[in-house]
Amino acid sequence: MEHRTKLRAYGLNLLGSLLGVVVMLLASFLWTPPLAWFMVCFLMILTFQLRKPVTLMVGIASTAVCAVVLIWPVEPLVSRVYSPYQLLEIKANPDTGLTLVRAAGTYFQKVYDFSADKISHRWSRVRDYYDFPYKTSSKLTDVAVVGAGTGNDVAAALRSGAAHVEAIEIDPAIQMIGREDHPERPYENPRVHTVINDARSFFRRTDQSFDLIVYGLLDSHTLLSHGSSVRLDSFVYTVEGLREARNRLKPDGMISLSFSVLSDSMGRKMYLMLQQAFDGRPPMCVATEYDGSVIFLASNNANWSLPPAVIAQSGFTQRTSMYANPSLRADVSTDDWPFLYMPLRIYPVSYLIMVVQIVLLSVLITGNFLSEKPRFSHLSFFFLGVGFMLIETKGITEMGLTFGNTWQVIGFVIAGILIMAFLGNCAVQWLNIRRPLVPYLFLWAALAIGWFVARSGGFPSTPLGRFETAIVLTCPVLFSGIVFSTLLSGKGRVSGMMASNLLGAICGGLLEYNSMYFGFRSLYIAALACYVLAFASELLFAKKQPEREGGAFQSLATARMGSVMEE
Repeated sequence: MEHRTKLRAYGLNLLGSLLGVVVMLLASFLWTPPLAWFMVCFLMILTFQLRKPVTLMVGIASTAVCAVVLIWPVEPLVSRVYSPYQLLEIKANPDTGLTLVRAAGTYFQKVYDFSADKISHRWSRVRDYYDFPYKTSSKLTDVAVVGAGTGNDVAAALRSGAAHVEAIEIDPAIQMIGREDHPERPYENPRVHTVINDARSFFRRTDQSFDLIVYGLLDSHTLLSHGSSVRLDSFVYTVEGLREARNRLKPDGMISLSFSVLSDSMGRKMYLMLQQAFDGRPPMCVATEYDGSVIFLASNNANWSLPPAVIAQSGFTQRTSMYANPSLRADVSTDDWPFLYMPLRIYPVSYLIMVVQIVLLSVLITGNFLSEKPRFSHLSFFFLGVGFMLIETKGITEMGLTFGNTWQVIGFVIAGILIMAFLGNCAVQWLNIRRPLVPYLFLWAALAIGWFVARSGGFPSTPLGRFETAIVLTCPVLFSGIVFSTLLSGKGRVSGMMASNLLGAICGGLLEYNSMYFGFRSLYIAALACYVLAFASELLFAKKQPEREGGAFQSLATARMGSVMEE
């Protein structure tokens, strides 16, 4: 960047980041393994060694070693599929001889064959678990299965006589495994219509009504190590998400939600969310003997009740009174606070310790390994980095919630953020903007409007509402880009400002953890405060030195984007 004009160098950096997102989308579309991702990076690095034969040979040898490590078959009998979301490992179940799937190295689902009239007693309880939701509803004309997976729930719906089944699954690779390996062939049945989409997006856009909506065991049940992360299905399990599903029920329709309850407080949480979604009517709760799951049943019919004979025949246990106990404390998940595996809204002390360690290490590394150290005159660039990370996270979260949390949507959202930052850079060059006051005012106004809209519940899920959401969420990025480029056009070296901005980006990423207590709307307030501090810092040091050292290497804050997409 030091060898080019600053705005041009920054524009090239943004275009490079945008190209990286496009290549990532292409690699995800092709379901490529890690070898393809790393080899692209290795080949790009090797181009810088072409003029040094010795270094080039070392680089080629290192690349070959890394390639062997990446393709080495650790478990030769396990097939691996790299879907756009995760690594899926396929092997034979030693108990049944059918397919067993692991997701990200952890057990995900077993394929069962219950098509025979008589099955062994060992597997009868498993079949009872899958068949139970369909015994609680008298009408099965239209059924929706959320988290259809490899097809066990869909096969149960067909066995129970469902006339039409919408099978919603977000991961196309999982649905492909079920289509090829499930012995009952549920996905080949003409009564089944498969939908590869996010459940929230499906319920918002469909005009169908259902007699029964079945929530299968979604993938985050097996990934509890990410309990505090915002995962794809976290927005499925919120009060708003369940309420949207209820709006797609017929007058006497029902929701059957299966959940692997590992603590009483989690059971209480699911109970409260369904109670709120159904206008205060409590759900019925039935504990099964399969994967520790509890089935929560709620009906649009206020007079519906679960017949005791249905529970007695299955051998399951009634748990409604346990989760209705008000002494069990739990905070419901909402779109603003979607942390499903946090029963209570508390600030995790363990995260606070980690945050302090990361900040201290970042300061030490910045101070000892960079020749151009940050200065107090670069404080505004630090706050710009913090603010950009916060509005980026908020934008990705809300855009994904509005348009769907599929991998394509998240990729397009990140590309849109980079495009808006690039347009801001172009606007400064074309309009010759030299003073950041007006862009700051527009930026503050955009953040205030975004906070007000989020507090009011957002725009409706209509084409116009989605367009309005996109405008509200991208305008802060545009004005932030204009502010950044305006300051960048000032005099001074980029290196120190880059270091300050990177440190700010790290702190901004760490401030995101405050949403685990305050909710995502709080990010608007935090970002607004950071941009006010950036403006105040610029005014303070502009009086002390005539040559303004401007800029914030904002695009480097996109280093956090990969983590946000994975969550």
